Amino acid sequence: MTPTRIISTLIVLAMVGVTAGLPAPAETGQERVAPPTADKQGADPATTPQEWLVVPVFYATNRNFVGENGSIAYSEEPNNKALLFGVKNIASPIPVYTKVDKDTEKRMSWHRMVKEPKIIDPSEPPAPPDADSSKCTFQDKTLGREEIVPAFISYMKDSGSKETVVFVHGCCANFDKSMQRAATIAAYLQAPVLLYDWVSPKGFKKYLENETRAEQTMDDFCRFLSKIEKLSDPGNVTIMGHSMGTRFVDQAMVRRSQRAIGGQTLPKFRELIMSNADSDATSFLNHAREFTMNAEKSRIYFNSKDEVLDYSATVHGRFPRLGNPGPLLSDLSKTEGIELVDITQNNSKHEIPFWIVANLHRFNNLGKVKEFELKHVSPGLISVERTELSQAEPEQTLSECVCNR
Repeated sequence: MTPTRIISTLIVLAMVGVTAGLPAPAETGQERVAPPTADKQGADPATTPQEWLVVPVFYATNRNFVGENGSIAYSEEPNNKALLFGVKNIASPIPVYTKVDKDTEKRMSWHRMVKEPKIIDPSEPPAPPDADSSKCTFQDKTLGREEIVPAFISYMKDSGSKETVVFVHGCCANFDKSMQRAATIAAYLQAPVLLYDWVSPKGFKKYLENETRAEQTMDDFCRFLSKIEKLSDPGNVTIMGHSMGTRFVDQAMVRRSQRAIGGQTLPKFRELIMSNADSDATSFLNHAREFTMNAEKSRIYFNSKDEVLDYSATVHGRFPRLGNPGPLLSDLSKTEGIELVDITQNNSKHEIPFWIVANLHRFNNLGKVKEFELKHVSPGLISVERTELSQAEPEQTLSECVCNR
């Protein structure tokens, strides 16, 4: 298929998706949430004050800095120089199915705020409110290359957390949306998060450009991860990728495995998490052993109704993606060291199943949740299934604004 035909196919798929009422491809990685409705007491959640967590997120990015007057902002173009670093406070919705107590908030330097959400578009979820920057323990600021890792490790120690999470976002997401996901991961996993933010132009029609951008910064990510490993015990580090971001995690682990093959001792990371992976399932299966030797545990979250990955599979010659492996599921589940988690019944579409990832990571179960249960389908394969008590999926929304905006 020629490049012109591929692009034409993408445009047609986008048009078909919108016409059929499917999630728009331009919103890859973003869950569509129904407009809020009034509760039993007649209160409208869209105008009722809600609670939010303000979370500091450290980041490394190859985007071009466009902030003004002290703001932290980045464009959808690369800076063509080197990685840039900083920390920024993000407002995140209070987690569902995962309790956050006051002690956790204090040690993590988080704070709660209760404000009315902003109604920008009645058909969309309310956007998070602006936060009061004076209440933020960490002020938004850029950091130098030699400052970022020590500053992050210092925050980790001050928080009392024994682990940290390195997160790589997926395709077609701008800086703000990527930071919002990172903050949500921090709130659910209750651990400091360091985001690796790569240039990923918005819009599914720019999908091919996203793939190229990912390839162009892959080396930077591997070098950055190597530096983290030298300054922090890998046994306390979890690495998580979402959608196209899983390719970074995959390639970094395959490259790293060569050290063990060469006879070097290979300290293992705490966990590798691949959510809704937009990568070729067959290719991953071919080197799965090299991948798993890098961590104590590796989990792959897949969704058989992930329509974004259906689009991707079509563009990639109809070969199944790792986040929706289809006929390759059986072979993947037999791979030693990998646990596949079927999240289809969570109805989170292409979004990260935050509460499931957090509870499995922290407790190896779903926690005190009556609406869902874990079913062990076969060795290496588990399924998250609804119980009779479950009436609707938990509401997962992503924040839109930040502290010090």
